[in-house]
Amino acid sequence: MKWQTLVLSFLSSTTLAAPVYVEPSPPSPVYTLRISGGGPDLNSHYLSASGSVIGVFPDAQNDPIKFYAVPNKSTGLVELHSWAGIPSSPGTPGTPGLPNAPKTGAIALVGNARTGLMELTSVEDPAAVCADGDGDDNLDCEWTSFTLNQGTPTEGKPANTVTYAGPGGWVAFKSADNVGGGEGWVVRWKQPQATTTQDFVPVDLVYEPIFTIADTAE
Repeated sequence: MKWQTLVLSFLSSTTLAAPVYVEPSPPSPVYTLRISGGGPDLNSHYLSASGSVIGVFPDAQNDPIKFYAVPNKSTGLVELHSWAGIPSSPGTPGTPGLPNAPKTGAIALVGNARTGLMELTSVEDPAAVCADGDGDDNLDCEWTSFTLNQGTPTEGKPANTVTYAGPGGWVAFKSADNVGGGEGWVVRWKQPQATTTQDFVPVDLVYEPIFTIADTAE
């Protein structure tokens, strides 16, 4: 699809500097993301990455994305950093591994902010990829202003949702372009001014803790 081609072109055209790894501060929960709403093809399905695009895909080999939150001092909100764990040591079942490489990947929104549609994307070293002036002039990359909303369900909304700064909400679009083949869904942040002729459904993204990074200091 044209939109995904633009996003992938943006990511491949940027010049990557040496990635900067941000150590998660124990105790720090690691989360997955699942869809709430959108009908049986989407509801309760976990998000995974097909290449760099995040969504719901039929390929069984697509593992759910995992991330931890890092506060951003400039925005007062959080960044969603990818968790790159390694298997636990023998004899310690259920113990999460430590990150296996000194780099930070993150969840970002990539697209044309002026048209009001931004695609949920997995970005390696977002500090370089999303830097001002990089990439296609028609595309933007934002990653520093997510919110992990806590609390109980209200007004038809589930508890523990992820949102982005500013007005708008999450929507899912059908997509035939994914690693495993077949029809999948991509997730985008849609601002109120966005207009589109494609079919989409409003959804919520719910974060779920799967383990906590423990303090291993003696």
